[in-house]
Amino acid sequence: MHRNIIYSKGLRYFAILKLIKSDFLKNAGTLFSGSVIAQLIGFAALTALGRLYSPEDFGNIETFLKLSGVFAVVAGLRYETAVVVENDKDKAEDLVRLSLFINIAISLLLFLVIVIFKNPIVIFFRFGNANLLYLLPLMVCLMSFTDTLITWHNRTKKYKHISTNRILYSLSGTGYKLLHPLTSLVRGNGLFIGQFIAQSIAFVHVAYKLPFKVLKFSKDSILSLAQSYKSFPLFSSPAALINLLALSMPVFMITAFDGPESTGYFANAYKLSYLPMSMLTMALGQVFFERIARLKNNKAESSQMAHELFNIMFLLAIIPVVVLAVWGDKIAPFVLGDQWEEAGVYIQITILFYFAMFMTSSFSSAFATYDKLKIQLAYNTLFLIATTSALYLGYTIGGSTRVALAWFTVVGTTLRVGILNYFFVLFGKNLIAKTIFAIVLTGALIYLGFGIKEGFITS
Repeated sequence: MHRNIIYSKGLRYFAILKLIKSDFLKNAGTLFSGSVIAQLIGFAALTALGRLYSPEDFGNIETFLKLSGVFAVVAGLRYETAVVVENDKDKAEDLVRLSLFINIAISLLLFLVIVIFKNPIVIFFRFGNANLLYLLPLMVCLMSFTDTLITWHNRTKKYKHISTNRILYSLSGTGYKLLHPLTSLVRGNGLFIGQFIAQSIAFVHVAYKLPFKVLKFSKDSILSLAQSYKSFPLFSSPAALINLLALSMPVFMITAFDGPESTGYFANAYKLSYLPMSMLTMALGQVFFERIARLKNNKAESSQMAHELFNIMFLLAIIPVVVLAVWGDKIAPFVLGDQWEEAGVYIQITILFYFAMFMTSSFSSAFATYDKLKIQLAYNTLFLIATTSALYLGYTIGGSTRVALAWFTVVGTTLRVGILNYFFVLFGKNLIAKTIFAIVLTGALIYLGFGIKEGFITS
């Protein structure tokens, strides 16, 4: 029996070593390196941006971007997701074309909706400049175009190109946002202008020198693919929309109940807490999606890879999460300035939800890989209803943004942990034991951290 234990441990360490040496982590590392550089640019500038712009400025741009993201995620009706799944190269190219054409049509439809319903939208979201709403379809178009073409580059394993794109996006947008207050040549919120500049440059970069012509296509082939992958617009598209609505709902609810200033606090709390983690999960998730699509019929390999990825992600995130949970109220004003202390409190309240989201997001491609789009739609619907209700009751009963975010965190974290375990059942081996261990360890470390913090305060 002792020999069997040693043998099983040896196999496990060999599996970890194999994963580290494989091109999976090399590709993820390429994406992550670009994400790290892009993130460092943003973080380096955030200390200055927090002092150059007010919480209201950040709140307005955050609401605008959340609205853009909600529409952009369904602007191609999720046909871009099928680009990675499709084995035939020519059909994958046609799926890219199909996604781009649908995006244009939906963006034009959105413009007509804004023309008709501009005033109610402006009042609900408290936009200071109503005319900025007309730029929403353009931002949606740019975001969706860029995401579709990045999916193509992911399929062809152009990870260096994707990595460079993220750096250009961050460098161009951040650079302008820093320079805008120093010049009087252009009026308006520099955060808005910088965002458009960044998104435009990102699109041009991924669109430059595509290996195929977008306008050269067969109508019959496009229509045939639209029919073949109809489950994506029917199930994946609503699921993605509902999922992003759920994640954006705190911004929308805070804006409606408490105004753009509190939205600005929440926006920068997100930047200091989840955004760094999201860069890693984006890199790992894109490579994992490509790999799991090839291994979906091999339960042994897929479950092994998924479990080792979970271990790596947990070990990378646990210490930063504990530090933010305990000292977030001190970190935010130190980084952003004295006016951002409330953002630090929001970090402490929401960090466990973002931790759960970080651990879940890289594996969410399981819905598409294992054709569980109906379950994805049902789960995302439940998540939207449950978290929105938590926010609403937090405001109406608790009467404050802090209470609303606390309720949101409890409900959202519970649902995220549940769906993460479902993913691992699909991969072939459940995650129950590791989930219990992760919860106990995280709670113990946070408790210890507060003990140390209180000890410093009393001493």
